[in-house]
Amino acid sequence: MTAERTASPGPHETIDRGAGVTFMLDGRRMRGYAGDTVGSAMAAAGVTITGRSFKYHRPRGLMCMAGACPNCLVRIDGVPNVRACSELLRDGMKVERQNGRPNVERDVTGIVDRFSFALPAGFYYKVFHRPKWAWPRVEPMIRRLSGLGVVPDEPDHGEKERVSLHPDVLVVGAGAAGLCAAVEAARAGATTVLLEERGEIGGALLYSTEWAADPFATAGAGGAASESLPGPALATRLSASADVAGVRILGGTPAFGVFDGPLIAAASENALYRIRPARTIFATGAVEQPAVFPDNDLPGVILGGAADRLLNRFGILPGRRVVVLASGPAAYRTASSLAAAGAQVTVVDPDPGAAASKVAGVTVKAGSTIRRAIGRRHVTAVEVGHPDESGSKLDCDLVVVAGHASPTTNLLAQAGATIEWDQDAGAFLATGLPAGVFAAGEVTCVRDLESAIVQGRLAGLEAARSLGLGDARTEAAVAALRAQAPSGPQEATLPPARIPADGKQFACVCMDVTYKELRFAVKEGFDSIELLKRYTTLSMGPCQGKSCLSASIRLCALATHRSIEETGAPTARPPWVGVPMSVLAGEELVPRRESAMQDLHADLGATFMWAGDWRRPHHYIEPAAEARTVHQSVGVIDVSTLGKVRVKGPDAAAFLERLYPNMYADLAVGRVRYGVMLNDSGVILDDGTIVRLADDEYFVTTTTGNAASMIRWMEWWLAVWQMDVLMANVSSQFAAINVTGPRSREVMSRLTELDVSAEGMPYLRAAQAEVAGVPALILRIGFTGELGFELHVPAAYGQYLWQEILGAGQAAGIPVQPFGLEAQRILRLEKQHILVGQDTDALSDPYGVGMPWIVKMAKPDFLGRRALAEMANGDAAPSPADRLVGWAAPGTVVPPEGAGIVQGGTWVGRVTSARRSDAVGSVIGMGWVPASLAEENREISIHFGGQTLAANVRLKPFYDPEGARLRS
Repeated sequence: MTAERTASPGPHETIDRGAGVTFMLDGRRMRGYAGDTVGSAMAAAGVTITGRSFKYHRPRGLMCMAGACPNCLVRIDGVPNVRACSELLRDGMKVERQNGRPNVERDVTGIVDRFSFALPAGFYYKVFHRPKWAWPRVEPMIRRLSGLGVVPDEPDHGEKERVSLHPDVLVVGAGAAGLCAAVEAARAGATTVLLEERGEIGGALLYSTEWAADPFATAGAGGAASESLPGPALATRLSASADVAGVRILGGTPAFGVFDGPLIAAASENALYRIRPARTIFATGAVEQPAVFPDNDLPGVILGGAADRLLNRFGILPGRRVVVLASGPAAYRTASSLAAAGAQVTVVDPDPGAAASKVAGVTVKAGSTIRRAIGRRHVTAVEVGHPDESGSKLDCDLVVVAGHASPTTNLLAQAGATIEWDQDAGAFLATGLPAGVFAAGEVTCVRDLESAIVQGRLAGLEAARSLGLGDARTEAAVAALRAQAPSGPQEATLPPARIPADGKQFACVCMDVTYKELRFAVKEGFDSIELLKRYTTLSMGPCQGKSCLSASIRLCALATHRSIEETGAPTARPPWVGVPMSVLAGEELVPRRESAMQDLHADLGATFMWAGDWRRPHHYIEPAAEARTVHQSVGVIDVSTLGKVRVKGPDAAAFLERLYPNMYADLAVGRVRYGVMLNDSGVILDDGTIVRLADDEYFVTTTTGNAASMIRWMEWWLAVWQMDVLMANVSSQFAAINVTGPRSREVMSRLTELDVSAEGMPYLRAAQAEVAGVPALILRIGFTGELGFELHVPAAYGQYLWQEILGAGQAAGIPVQPFGLEAQRILRLEKQHILVGQDTDALSDPYGVGMPWIVKMAKPDFLGRRALAEMANGDAAPSPADRLVGWAAPGTVVPPEGAGIVQGGTWVGRVTSARRSDAVGSVIGMGWVPASLAEENREISIHFGGQTLAANVRLKPFYDPEGARLRS
């Protein structure tokens, strides 16, 4: 194939000849044009060998230019098996051809082709297995010699967005039929999505030489309705009509599978689409099929569509001396285009009645076929004659197999359609379409443009009408289109299935499967199409049967002496289109929850972090500055993520008495008490606050991360104990804001008429009142160690209240600073407030964390009581072997959480929390140590990363140890 650019641009070229693009091919600098694909740029540069074949390392060249064969797979910028024919050329792109050693041009492993007799179908099941030591040595060599591409060492795929769509109508395929179907469905009122595998919309119209009228044109809007347009111009018109009609067009998004539901899976470069349409129209077209003759895989043997694309889209004449093997009218259109571009064209037509005058300037050899291709690295001649007789040699540099296309019924079959052989159409067609599924265009074997347009329009209208959409115009249009629609599939002329001659005749170019191998496999007993497919690997390669299954089925029928109908087609399974493994990999489901104030946090410049299922602000400004404002003025933090439960009923107090180790029956109405929840073994599960709202009602909070599990825990025990209690999970119903700092009372007094003075609302008091006009539950608590008010309000008022709090501070001249989790952790650490799950583990009990006061053993029963009683020594609290203590270290070096605490060179404990505190003036933290080290000011050593940090144990809070500020 001696391809070259045409002297002058064609009317519908996609390339910009004024914009050169440079790329590297196997280390050589080459040039193409903007709008080129990698494949077209390689062809224009005179590259005839695009790669080496899977098993025999035979030279392969461009064949289909449609992404339906394995010949153009290359490595681009480190990513293997990219289809050069459809990948747009980019400046600086690094392209490498695959499967050649040391390179594709001079592949020494091509010698395998000469010993193919030793590698028959299924050889890996029966060769080199005796003696036993042989196969383990041979297998790695075989694996290295075979295959396509090399898996990159580095990750080359980003995370895919998951998109779910539920349109009224989904149209798969954006050719003439698909575009017309989408436009009609959308105009009838259906929400419509159109999928197209390639980046450009128009399908075969983009390179077609057929002309047709725009069915949606009206006088005064682009010309008269009867105006006839060439394919590319018609594609532009139809695409514009789809936009105007409101069709959502997803280009570069092939549908690769149909699953129960129906669920249609499609993938683009950045997203996986899961589409559940009410109606589906398959306009997937047809894929051209190669002919089978000796050496039919030589570079320079291409399909008619590839020739049309190269010439009409990229301005490339793919050969000067061309032989066209014809199977229908499309072949003559291709021959005419090549002849008009300056090629010397000979059409070889198996039809004895083919007229020599079909195309001016083209020689026609009727009643003949190509008996073999001749050449070593690319085709140089063909032998032409009757299939069963010797023929004559005809020199050429290009062989075009044109005209025969197989409907792409794979997705239809996955959708539930029955696939049956139609002798007149020469193809397997979908029959018995399931409810809600329609088909239009070449997938039904409609092979002329006008008929495809009519059928597409009819499918779109009928899909919309089946949903109860449309009007009187719709009914009239359906009736008119039915009268125009073809009554059935159009007849086709098939090329000879095989040639009775020597030489490799490839049924499957993906896996290097020849007709000879098929015959041998049948003799070994693999005589059904399903077994034959698996034993020989037929159609199991990159094309998944697109370019080889039609010929393979015909050859299987010959080998088994059955009809094609009896042979049948193998089961269609996804994926129909090759997709990256990252698309098929199970996604990591990470529920994302946001509070009512999320947008305000973002507007304030918050940096977010994960906290359980929640996205919470980590900080707004420097965390130390946020903590400083809390100590000096007022800070506000969004604590909506806390678990919140209302517990009500005659047994509410008794229920909480059993759940918690401390007392709640004696809690006065309007008071707050801290509590930890234990399991049966006395291990701390969670902590939070409990408010008594009435004699028979409590408001319970849990930590953010444990909210869901703790609420399930409470519900489980309620069911076990059968108590007269109602529980309501109100976590999402309430937003919560903590207003804290020495001047927080001043801010609150501007927002509520409630007496928030030290006497009116002392520490651990609760009240229900309006705040900024919003009904709120106000808790006088202080996790930060400062004077604080926790406000729980209906979630719908969260944003409003947040803004009112900031506004009240601004009006009073009081600095109010939002703060995030990092500042909160510094503040809580200054008070040695524990974080359950960080400072505790699966063995931590109240005694070990220094909370013996919270355990009320005088109670008759509570969860964990028996286990705690076994630890105790009579009435005295047990002495745990390990204790959670605070520690302080001078300087600014903060050890990582999990760092070891050592004594005498031996690991004895671990750090659980560590931060630098400006208020304390040192590094502070908490950690587990042996009880013998739990003494005030005891020296300990912290070891991490080759460093040792000297620290001192602190048993009291670092900041405001007596709690004067907290209770002010």
